[in-house]
Amino acid sequence: MAVQVDVFGSCVVRDIFRHTQPGKYKVYKSAGNLPITSLYENSIFMDKKEVDELKMPSYDKVMLRAQMSRNLPELLLNKRSEILVMDLADEFMERCEIKGPNGITMLAQAENQGEFLDNLFEENERYSIVKRYPMLEMDMQKVEEKIKKFAKDILYSEENPRGYQEKNVIVIESLYTPDILGNDGNIHKHDGKYKLHEYNEWLRKVYLIFYKYFQNCKVIKLPEFTHSSQNHIRGTHPLHYMQDTYFYFERALDVACGYSQVNTLENLFKEQSLKNRIETRAVNSNMMYSLQAKIRKLTEEIEKSKQNKKIEIVDKSSN
Repeated sequence: MAVQVDVFGSCVVRDIFRHTQPGKYKVYKSAGNLPITSLYENSIFMDKKEVDELKMPSYDKVMLRAQMSRNLPELLLNKRSEILVMDLADEFMERCEIKGPNGITMLAQAENQGEFLDNLFEENERYSIVKRYPMLEMDMQKVEEKIKKFAKDILYSEENPRGYQEKNVIVIESLYTPDILGNDGNIHKHDGKYKLHEYNEWLRKVYLIFYKYFQNCKVIKLPEFTHSSQNHIRGTHPLHYMQDTYFYFERALDVACGYSQVNTLENLFKEQSLKNRIETRAVNSNMMYSLQAKIRKLTEEIEKSKQNKKIEIVDKSSN
């Protein structure tokens, strides 16, 4: 019988269930592009038709309307599954400061949504975009206040009997990869627009805050030496991992859900990290050998050029 789960978070969590074996898991409810840190703001009342007319995927439209209404906890708890699988990578979505009838509020936007939101608010008389800012500028105290409130809203308690049991919340510790393993067998840097070290430092702080209020949740860590893939279905991005990473997540999820007892989460993390380390070392070695071969070839060409010039000088002096 399939394990029924609710999914909340970035594309990383949703993509795990593209890789799981058929019939093992059933995703009952899925919510993304809805950062916890975008909740508990003034609602944005906009005609459903206005959002529906945006040229963006239907799923993104539904999530945008949910974000505007600020009703994520209710969406999750209404006829919920026993298990919630989530991550916090969406917390880093860029923010739009919105001016409206009830003062200043805020929306989170994915990388590809800036133009859509501009079109949405351009001709709207009630709301307008005041500015955009990255999450690196957000006050961590406000981040903690919202996570604390979220924990109270979705976790089981006497006051909240519909909530998830804390032990049934499984966190995928998604982070940005430092590089891309290309189809040429070499490691390449990501686009310079991504401040990967700063992003991951910020996200690690947010995960630590989260664990403060979800102390008994299960954590599946991202293996060390994880790379992005050039062949990901969503394209190349620091959150689009190699296929082996998703298979690791599946095995870890099997353990966290009680589907499998063949290993522990910590051992699986160490095992995959070791595999990644060995693979990375092999790739770096091949890159080094390739570079050395290029240097040798260049050196030989330079020496050959020098010899040809010497012969040319000798020939001229003989004449």
